[in-house]
Amino acid sequence: MTTTAATTTAQNGRVQLGSTDANVPLLSIEAANELDELIEGRATTLESVARLAEVLKQSFQLDPSEARRSFVDSGTVAVFSQAIDESSSGNSVSTMQELVQQATEIVKTLETATGGPTQELEKLRDFCIALANASTAYQQSIFEMRPSDPLRS
Repeated sequence: MTTTAATTTAQNGRVQLGSTDANVPLLSIEAANELDELIEGRATTLESVARLAEVLKQSFQLDPSEARRSFVDSGTVAVFSQAIDESSSGNSVSTMQELVQQATEIVKTLETATGGPTQELEKLRDFCIALANASTAYQQSIFEMRPSDPLRS
């Protein structure tokens, strides 16, 4: 049985990693599951992988005057950098440029994930799991910072 992550739009109609109303954790886990199915040689549609690639793409903005990519908001930076740190094996990201470069590479890999070397698919799957963990932690921290409703006890 397959469940589907319903992602909603954030500001300007874009779903972002730092959005607390988007279900990025579920989408990331579904993408990891699809990649695992692919690694194991079982048929899969990779729909969640494609949707996650789109969410990641929408988490950037391209400044045409400078031809540079940047993250849309600080929540996106926090979520993505935590996922990169958790999933990478000793590769530390120390600058925003390196983070954006990693993000661009991951999006390209997600968009073309129809097979290929098992090791690359495993890295991508591990990133999706780390992204689910990071976005869950971020959403929880935002939820905990919200003032409680004085009418509820």
